[in-house]
Amino acid sequence: MLAGRSLYVTTNKSNAMKLTKLLAIAACATFPLLAGAQTKYTRGILVEYYTSQYCGNCPPASDALKTLYAAEGGNGRVVWLTHHYGYANDTLTIEASKAPYELLGLSGAPNVLLNRTYMRLGSGAENLVLNAPQMVNYSNYLERTTGNTLFQREMATGADISLDMDLTYDEDTRDLTVKVYGEKNELFDASNPTLTIYIAETAWVSWQMEYYPGIMDYHHMNPVRVLVSDNDLGDALEFGDDKKTYSMTYRLTVPESVGNYPTYDVDVPLNRDSLYVAAFISNIDMSNRENIKVYNAVKCDLGNNSTVGITAVPSADNLAIVVEDGTIKVNGSDTGFDIYNLAGQVVPNRSLRRGIYLVRTMQGEKPVVRKVLVN
Repeated sequence: MLAGRSLYVTTNKSNAMKLTKLLAIAACATFPLLAGAQTKYTRGILVEYYTSQYCGNCPPASDALKTLYAAEGGNGRVVWLTHHYGYANDTLTIEASKAPYELLGLSGAPNVLLNRTYMRLGSGAENLVLNAPQMVNYSNYLERTTGNTLFQREMATGADISLDMDLTYDEDTRDLTVKVYGEKNELFDASNPTLTIYIAETAWVSWQMEYYPGIMDYHHMNPVRVLVSDNDLGDALEFGDDKKTYSMTYRLTVPESVGNYPTYDVDVPLNRDSLYVAAFISNIDMSNRENIKVYNAVKCDLGNNSTVGITAVPSADNLAIVVEDGTIKVNGSDTGFDIYNLAGQVVPNRSLRRGIYLVRTMQGEKPVVRKVLVN
């Protein structure tokens, strides 16, 4: 556990069903995407890659993942996390990678997983660990025949639990606050749902073994650098009194460098400009690897994103929004703006129930939409 890190759990209620089409979705938020008997939420997917700088056979897998990742055009719902663990520890190995590696029953490297789900690529057998170059071929086939890539097919199914993230970061003190929250529908079936959060780095340049003599300026993509969750396999997801919504907040000081596990003889600096926070919800079942799937994932670049949930313009709008006795006030007034629930319905600004609401107002000629949590 990092010094200076603490966990705060709050609860809230919401009657969200779907989001009005009038509102734009920010990159760090997921909201209801389908109406019907059961709400489906925007789904993010998790790609986990286990590798090592000493693994001469790993670069082809990494190159394949780069191809798959690039095809999505930087979609914030595609979360790729790389663990330097399992083959030979190197300068990017962190201790927190050990527990998920053992949970997944992995051996050696490279290992690639998609949503921790058994999957069939074409006509082959279902496997938990996937062949990355084969993933590229199968994704290309799907795009030719269906119009969707492999990742797009997975995202199109929707999620049974939403996952939103707000960040606050002080560059001077390196203090970071991560707030993660959302809600589930009645189809959410995780028996032991957990929330896992990492700080990762977009790319880290160093040497990589590829047969002989190796590559000195290799780009190691998306290495996990810091565990934010209190537990290596994630923290228990705690729902509110309504048994539907959740809200969990973490506070920590982002280190300037991280020592390599297990020797800690090298302090590897963190590049502030390439850091991001990734979160995912999964089920943990130590006895059944067919019951450890990832339900949703999301990521946000490190920065002050805590006030940006859903917005039509940049967040520098100087709005002061407060909630008093079930009433929302904007810049001291309780009128002059509209309030929507997550079903896209206008609601009166009085006696608001606990939950997430959207406030729409005007800044000059520009509409501004902000997300507000009523506790």
